[in-house]
Amino acid sequence: MRFSSFMIFALFLGLSLPIIPTYAEDRATLDIRSLQSRDFTDINKQQAFSAAISTMQDLGFIITEISYPLGLIEANQTHPNHLYIVRATLTLSTISNRANGITARISLGYSPFYAGEEGTHFLDQYPRSVKLIRDPKTYQQFFDAFSYSLNQKIN
Repeated sequence: MRFSSFMIFALFLGLSLPIIPTYAEDRATLDIRSLQSRDFTDINKQQAFSAAISTMQDLGFIITEISYPLGLIEANQTHPNHLYIVRATLTLSTISNRANGITARISLGYSPFYAGEEGTHFLDQYPRSVKLIRDPKTYQQFFDAFSYSLNQKIN
C-alpha cells in the first residue's frame, strides 16, 4: 500500500510539471543571443552612445533612429552587392550593480533590397521579412570596432 501511494504521488508530480521541449533552433537562438550582447565597464552611457554612433557610421550604417532615454540606435546598411539591406538595432543599458557600466545588445538582420527603393516601403508591396544574421564573426566584428571606439573616447 505504501509503495502504490508513492507511485501515484510520483506520477501526479511528473504530470503536473510543465513539459518544455528543447529544439535545436532554441539552442541556436540562445547562442546567438549570447553573441549579441557584451558588458563594458568604466564607461558611462553618454560615452557609450557617442562611441556606438561613431562605430555604426564607420561600418557604413546610416542611422535611422536615435533615442537617448531608451538607449536605442537603429541603422540600415545596403549590402555591397545591393541585394540586401542589413538592419541593426543597438540598445545600451546601464549595468544595475555598477556605477559605470553599460550592456550593449545588437540585433542584426537582413531583408531584400527592392529596385528603386530609397529606404521606404511602397504601398503595393508585401511587408518584408527580416532574417536574423547568425554568423558569430559579424557580431564579433561589431564589438571589436565598438571596443576600439570606446577606447578612443575614453583616452
